[in-house]
Amino acid sequence: MKLLWVPHMAWAVLDGQRERHLISRWPDGGDEIHVLTWRTLTGPAAYARSLRPAAERHGAVTLHYGPRLPNVLSRITGNYARGFWPNEKLFQAEVRRLVRDLGIDLLLYGLSHKAVGLPPFDVNVARLFDYLDMCVYPEVEDAYIRNSDLVTCTSTVLVDRVRERGGRATYVPNGVDSRRIAAGDRVATRQRLGIHDRTVVSLIGLTSSRTLFFVDALAEAARSVPGLIFLVVGGDISGTKSILAPIRERCRELGVPIVTTGQIPSAQIGDYFAATDVGLYPGDANAYFDAACPIKVLEYTAARKPVVATSLEELRRLAFPNVLLAPPEPKAYATQIVRAVEERLDVADVSAFDWATLAGAFREACAETVAARVRAGDPRRIA
Repeated sequence: MKLLWVPHMAWAVLDGQRERHLISRWPDGGDEIHVLTWRTLTGPAAYARSLRPAAERHGAVTLHYGPRLPNVLSRITGNYARGFWPNEKLFQAEVRRLVRDLGIDLLLYGLSHKAVGLPPFDVNVARLFDYLDMCVYPEVEDAYIRNSDLVTCTSTVLVDRVRERGGRATYVPNGVDSRRIAAGDRVATRQRLGIHDRTVVSLIGLTSSRTLFFVDALAEAARSVPGLIFLVVGGDISGTKSILAPIRERCRELGVPIVTTGQIPSAQIGDYFAATDVGLYPGDANAYFDAACPIKVLEYTAARKPVVATSLEELRRLAFPNVLLAPPEPKAYATQIVRAVEERLDVADVSAFDWATLAGAFREACAETVAARVRAGDPRRIA
């Protein structure tokens, strides 16, 4: 089976992301994986390079760099529904060329529409959409669902959503590398950060509500938890509005002690889960967060830590005993933070979320999608 995979982010910044986890654990079955990515644009020299298609080997994977222009217009208008329209045309042409020249069996794509537009749905090969997070652009979401033979969904909420819209969906959640998480060094990390004797509440990754209600909750919880300190791990994603600076400022205003690390290599992330006493997943109560399968909640659980999270539909369905749910408001969150510190909670078994297991399930979904197209006729002819 030959796959052409368009990830939701550029390969250079995909470390620790779903596609890299699945690809790195792909079952050994003689498949040929090609990834069509794009270069991150950091200056005039990079702009010139980004216009030239290129290919290189990355382990067992062949990376193809498609031509791409700076998304200048999108940055001005703030409309990222389809990114910069010339990039969509350039990228679609490159997909068609690779499908034809490489004899691709399956075109597989994530939510790459902001960077390079929609894929060309007129290629007559099997098409699989890997639905990572809910798409907030209805027309774009509809195009992905309507033009895909199968949609792999990271949450059961997304499965229901796709089926309600007439699409074929199967559940392949996000996963966790339990061995990497378990390898964290609690004592050394806490000593290095100067927090060895503190009660550490952490936010690992900056996925959170921009209302910062959780900082107010920490100030409230600190009245009952002596020595509480807030550990924030991660840096701002390039191209997004900063949230780290407002978190720091709100902590300063409320007198909440805080330690920040900035961006860290994914290989070191286990240290920060080990250093944690209570983890946070403080999302907003909305449809986007309701449909998410948060990797960080799985990772906190693999580290056998309690988590305080916003009461969201997918988390309610998972019903992990170590995940305490609350509405996204300070007093309710503070109550659950104190409870997580004081009570000994059972911890969910996340062995079913092992990335290697999920890579096998994902590969099966790909193979069945290709087989279904073969049964329907020759899948390799470009329409």
